[in-house]
Amino acid sequence: MNIVLIGPYYPFRGGISDTNQELCQSLIKSGHNVEVINFKLLYPKILFPGKSQFDYNNGVDLKSKKILNSINPINWFFVAKKINSLNPDLIISTYWTGFLSPCLYALNKLTKNIKKIGVVHNSISHENKFFEKKLLKIYLSSLTNIFTLSKNVLNQIKNISSSYNARSLYHPLPEKFGNKINEDEAKRRLKLKVKNRYILFFGLIREYKGVELLIRSIPKILEKNNDVKLMIVGENYISLKKYKILIDKLGISKNIIFKNEYVKNNNVKYWFSASELVILPYKTASQSGIIPLSIKFETPVVCSNINGLKEDVIDNQTGFLFERSVENLSNKINYALNTNKKKIISNIIKHKKNLSWDNFNKELLKNRHE
Repeated sequence: MNIVLIGPYYPFRGGISDTNQELCQSLIKSGHNVEVINFKLLYPKILFPGKSQFDYNNGVDLKSKKILNSINPINWFFVAKKINSLNPDLIISTYWTGFLSPCLYALNKLTKNIKKIGVVHNSISHENKFFEKKLLKIYLSSLTNIFTLSKNVLNQIKNISSSYNARSLYHPLPEKFGNKINEDEAKRRLKLKVKNRYILFFGLIREYKGVELLIRSIPKILEKNNDVKLMIVGENYISLKKYKILIDKLGISKNIIFKNEYVKNNNVKYWFSASELVILPYKTASQSGIIPLSIKFETPVVCSNINGLKEDVIDNQTGFLFERSVENLSNKINYALNTNKKKIISNIIKHKKNLSWDNFNKELLKNRHE
């Protein structure tokens, strides 16, 4: 089958690009011909809060057509013409922000009258921006089939309209970051003390992710587990000032490690492999790419019992859920640190078999004629 995939791709960095790369490679491995329509301009600099949109050093040589300008309607006509010349049997587009709705809608409408699949990572942003639902509806109206990576996002779409041909799948496990390594070796690679135990917050630091709650829980954790260090690893999209003031106020600076930067692909495995637990203290969530990473590296998660996260965790079996408060979080982390880790990891290993890219793509493609 000839497939056109529209979305960010190498050298764009981040979870959406990573997922598109793995989707593309998996489809090719299954015998399909895939052409990737990548952006030459995704976010104008004024709209991007991070340090860079790109990662040129991830060691992967991947081809794509870098021709799409997200804010230029004239460009969309030329890109649609290019897509039509490729004579695809199927077009797959990736959605996570209303900002791209006009662009993706136009491409779907201007291209051949064939099946158009949308893979929706986020439907409504955590900031709940003005006009976002209307922009989402515009994009969804251009699709034949809609797939989400979580039941939470599916429910958000169904709440907007039950008429859409939408269903939820799951977030497949990433392959590009390698495999779990020995915990002590990982600690040595990161120049961490082997004798200590580490818990990890990983990913972009944004207000909705609840880092403050996690920091406030550390003193109560240290009362029962004084060898624990919290690692906060990821680039900040907000100021870190309030977190550092809080850490000093609580007197826990010796137990907090800040790695305030984007982590290169080949180093991701060390942070997860060195950690006893991965903590997701989020206030809200559409779905999470951190949970699949944690499953991939067989590191149990402790996460908020909220829509978008709880669907992927069986409490006390494949991970741990907590109700959002300092006391509940600290108690759950203390409990998790002293539970039977081998049993939890055994359950995670069994669960991994259900989250492959092969199974994901079979579900994605078998419904294309519905």
